[in-house]
Amino acid sequence: MKYLIVIICFFGLSFGSNAQESSQTPKYFAQCMLDINDEPAFRALEESLRSNPYVSVVRLDWPTKRAFLVTKDLTSFTQTEFSSWLGEYADQATCIQVGLHGVDQVNPYPFTNCENH
Repeated sequence: MKYLIVIICFFGLSFGSNAQESSQTPKYFAQCMLDINDEPAFRALEESLRSNPYVSVVRLDWPTKRAFLVTKDLTSFTQTEFSSWLGEYADQATCIQVGLHGVDQVNPYPFTNCENH
């Protein structure tokens, strides 16, 4: 009997967390290469992205010039929106990829077959 109660509680908690996950907004990812040769400007862009209320994760890697982020609280996300978040550096972004986090495959680095060099 004790085991039955534990099993029922486990399934109830599991079902409850799955229901909560499905009601949350999707997360999107975006990544690109950035042709920025000024490290302070690169770091300033990183801080700007971190301060965006719709961004949960930001990774800008200076040695490889790669940018990666994960969104939050958005029901859709496009390449145009991502480019707008890059501000004055949007024209220096290449190999842009935007996708649904956990669903779409993130292109591995180094990027090949970029559509927008």
